Amino acid sequence: MKGLVTSCLIAICTAIPACDQVKPDNWQAQSIAVDSLFSSIDTQSQPGCSVGIIYRGDFIHRGNYGAANLEYGIPLSSKSVFRIGSVSKQFTAIAILLLEEQGKLSLDADVHEYLPGLINYQSPVTLRHMLWHTSGMAEYTDADITAFKNVNSEPFRWGNEDYLTTSEFMAILSQLPLHSPPNQKFRYSNSAYFLLSQVVEAVSGQSLREFAQENIFEPLKMKKSSFNDNVNRVITDRATGYRPSENGKYEIFETNLAWVGDGGIYTTIDDFILWDQNYYHNRLGNGDQTLIELMERPSEHTREKQSQLEYGYGFGLESSLYKGLKRVGHAGQWVAFNSHYARFTDLQFSVVTFCNTLEVNATDITNQIIDIYLARLLDTSANPPLQ
Repeated sequence: MKGLVTSCLIAICTAIPACDQVKPDNWQAQSIAVDSLFSSIDTQSQPGCSVGIIYRGDFIHRGNYGAANLEYGIPLSSKSVFRIGSVSKQFTAIAILLLEEQGKLSLDADVHEYLPGLINYQSPVTLRHMLWHTSGMAEYTDADITAFKNVNSEPFRWGNEDYLTTSEFMAILSQLPLHSPPNQKFRYSNSAYFLLSQVVEAVSGQSLREFAQENIFEPLKMKKSSFNDNVNRVITDRATGYRPSENGKYEIFETNLAWVGDGGIYTTIDDFILWDQNYYHNRLGNGDQTLIELMERPSEHTREKQSQLEYGYGFGLESSLYKGLKRVGHAGQWVAFNSHYARFTDLQFSVVTFCNTLEVNATDITNQIIDIYLARLLDTSANPPLQ
């Protein structure tokens, strides 16, 4: 009977184009459950999501649900290149840490040491504050920030309706005073992470895109990943972002803004497993695991501790407790793209979700996927036992 059930599950999965079979004796039922979460998406006529589920260094499920390009009828795949929004911040953070490791900057130096053109903040703002979101910097998209105007002197519309070059954006942002005193509280700041990209450029002589390519993506063999600081660049296998329009149709919803640091990573499910695995055995810089420990160490303003587990917001990574387990990761959203990355270090288990539509909430769907797999991973009576 057990063999018959397994055969049936494999047959069902074979009939579903999105299903990527891995270890069917252990995980086929979970794969089918994940596929069912996306069953309403029509690959021919709707954008959607790509999902990667990683356990002990391997994919145990890769699923692709929806279209990468509606104009040409191209379905999503694990090689589709997505913009991942603020999931990018961990890459900006590690670029800063690599420069510190190289002796080119100090996390505890005032940012003015590297960007002297910034307005006087009246109090020292360090790179560490910026990484931890405790800098007190104004958030450039906040409604109360009136410095950003469009050509009609109206409030700037972020996304693709109005336009600024990166240098124009920097000129305005560099003159914004702090929203609140530094090192007093956690206040999420995209502004700080953009400025960190400018620190990388000032210190290394390379753009963040160039520095990351040489020091992150090439060493990890992430061949289809980059900080995209040129929105007109041709990117093979890029997934187009869409939003609903009239009469059940879709229209393209992409950004025309090219700055990076707070976001801007383009990557794939197949590349991201290489990044995920580097958290367990660091291969960047000197190969020291201290680099990873620094990224995951939360600030005193977000640090909590329970059952010997410490969690909070680190450098581009947020850790929390989820069903008694430490969960590390980040969410991201910009224009039509939203994404979520969640890693359970003690289980060596991760879920990565990239979507080219806001019709699917990547965080919500990631949580549902996590619950499907944790039911199996935490079941001590599971048969057969996990290998």
